[in-house]
Amino acid sequence: MIFEIEIKSKKGFPNPHGIQTNSDIAGIGIKDIKSVDYIPVYRISGDISKKDITRIASELLSDKITEDFAIKEYAKPEDKKLEKNSIEVWYKRGVTDTVSESVAKAIKDLGIKNELVIKTGKKYCLKGNLNLKKLDKIATSLLANTLIQEYLIK
Repeated sequence: MIFEIEIKSKKGFPNPHGIQTNSDIAGIGIKDIKSVDYIPVYRISGDISKKDITRIASELLSDKITEDFAIKEYAKPEDKKLEKNSIEVWYKRGVTDTVSESVAKAIKDLGIKNELVIKTGKKYCLKGNLNLKKLDKIATSLLANTLIQEYLIK
């Protein structure tokens, strides 16, 4: 099973990375974006229960005061559905993901000893007048280093 944990700012708390990204988008000439939500994403696959995934999300990956988390699950990567007007950025296979290495160690420190594959990504949900051409420009100009990262848009 593949699980993805998304970490979102709670209502009433700012999303500074999203605010800065919106400003950066305006800087490349795309002026009609109303807002950007930045969401860190953790993909965990392996023999692990939903209960343990929930524990990882609540005790390790999110701040109970300022953040909420959502857990999505699917059997294979092709089953994943992207949200409209979103961009996801992930490290390419073979590129060192130091954050995922730290998360793997912390999971073991929680007492979860299963062999897991962990990847970290960034999700940007944009609101405004968008099309695939604009999303691609934003992804390649600002959000993804295409030498080491891949991106998904919808």
